[in-house]
Amino acid sequence: MISADGNSLGGVALYRRLLGYVWPHKAVFLLSVAGMAVVAMSEVGFAALLKPIMDGGFVERDDTMIRLIPALLMGVFMARAVGAFTDQYCIAWVGRRLIFDLRQLLFGRMIRLPSAYYDLQPTSGLISKLIYDLEQVAAASTMAVQIIIKDSLLALGLIAWMLILSWPLTLIFLLITPFVAFVVRKASRRFRRSSEGIQQSMGGITHVAKEAFQGHRVVKAFGGYAVEETTFRAVNEANRRRSLRRALVAAISVPLLLLIAGSGVSLIIYLALTDTIGAFVSPGTFVSYMGTILLLMSPIKRLARINEYVQAGLAAANSVFSVIDEPSESIGESNPPRKVLGRVEFQSVAFTYPQGDQPALQGVSFTLEPGKTVALVGASGSGKSTIASLLLGFYTPNNGEILIDGIPIGSYSLTDLRRQVSLVPQEPILFDGTITQNVTYAQSGEPQIDLQRLLEATGVDKFSNDGEQQVGELGMRLSGGQRQRVSLARALYRPGAILVLDEATSALDVLSEEEIKTSLEQFSSQRSILIVAHRLSFITHADQIHVFEDGRIKESGCHQTLLDCNGPYAHMWRVQQAEDELHTGAPRQPLS
Repeated sequence: MISADGNSLGGVALYRRLLGYVWPHKAVFLLSVAGMAVVAMSEVGFAALLKPIMDGGFVERDDTMIRLIPALLMGVFMARAVGAFTDQYCIAWVGRRLIFDLRQLLFGRMIRLPSAYYDLQPTSGLISKLIYDLEQVAAASTMAVQIIIKDSLLALGLIAWMLILSWPLTLIFLLITPFVAFVVRKASRRFRRSSEGIQQSMGGITHVAKEAFQGHRVVKAFGGYAVEETTFRAVNEANRRRSLRRALVAAISVPLLLLIAGSGVSLIIYLALTDTIGAFVSPGTFVSYMGTILLLMSPIKRLARINEYVQAGLAAANSVFSVIDEPSESIGESNPPRKVLGRVEFQSVAFTYPQGDQPALQGVSFTLEPGKTVALVGASGSGKSTIASLLLGFYTPNNGEILIDGIPIGSYSLTDLRRQVSLVPQEPILFDGTITQNVTYAQSGEPQIDLQRLLEATGVDKFSNDGEQQVGELGMRLSGGQRQRVSLARALYRPGAILVLDEATSALDVLSEEEIKTSLEQFSSQRSILIVAHRLSFITHADQIHVFEDGRIKESGCHQTLLDCNGPYAHMWRVQQAEDELHTGAPRQPLS
């Protein structure tokens, strides 16, 4: 998250925001704090018992003290055991709950981000934030808090006991505090920078691995193992170097702090033994004092390393909050449901993608009447699929207007708009689950279409009788044509006045295309259909065909009219007919 001046949000403010997600679970958190306090008091109690053990037990041989001390020690150890259990379990509960809450919030925000955001951000980086970064956040907000509270209480209790035993020696010991603060401040800056580098390198690892796994067929077909291994080695090495930098800071700072503390201990022992400052102590007091100092070393060591957890967590929190603070799609206000006829108008629409240099659409105008079919054809990159993206509100036109039933689509909420438009995307994306789950995706309530009849009409029943076949990740257990059939069935199952087919039959053969046309007639007779197609045989029946070239409509008309014009459409038709003859050995007849 970046502030207005371009700098990262201050650590204190960032940490305060992070702890705000812990506060809803304050009851369990405060119970954990109580356990920490019990553990700290029991440690101080043990140090305090060293004095009577030495003076009353070993020096004076006091019978009462000899009988009492074991019981007191058992009480201290039992209290510590109960406190430690309460502390550890409760803080772990809060930590996992925090990760659950933030991960749920982050995922919900991610899937609502505008399409333009995904165009500029690799999904692997978002996955890294969702998995790796959040674990680092938990360490900062729970483990670090545990160390800060418990070890601070323990350190304060032990120092208080040291003051009681000998305040002159303790004041001398506290002279090392400025040196400790200096080391901690220097280490903090290093930890923060190295932790941010590690977050970035983890995103790189996720990105390279995701591309290699999803493109494994290309890697195998082209023998690209060495290329992928070299690419992965580079990001893996970057992660190793950055992790070692953080480890180096920890390896230097902690021993340095212990060396400073050890120097103070050595000076105190010398002063106590020589009685240089007139602070003579009894053997029991000295043993208790030295035991307290030794017990103090552990919390000092943990507190010294706390910066490693805190700074790593703050870097991760910065990364997570940067996504949470991204504005979601502007949904708009939902209006009462009304009957949509499905009249679509594009009026002088122009659009350029955020990352693009050339306009995708330039002054495009056409009308799709209710219940009619309009087809968009043209070379790749001519702007056809952009029409579908704009109609669904994935992007907003730079100029011009898009209207449905005479109302600008900006006046619809995105929820209402997309409820009226069913999409068969160019790349048929399926979700891991059954075919039925994919066809009925996000649909609830009483179905308006008989599912089994729909599966038969779209040919899905040919490879899955009951729709219970698992499709696998991204539908990879199905062929390309099978995925397109399931994707089409999903769009037809969804009620809506407008159906958009974006290259919906590119993986189907001629006979399958004809079957799909029949199913469209059966289930979409009342819908307005917008077809984006490369294969012209699928759109010969369209009421109107618009030929796109460089983001503009070059010519328009029905199939026969465009053939008679002998323009770009007629040329594309002859080329595709020649290709069909080459592949099949016989002329391909246009489908009616």
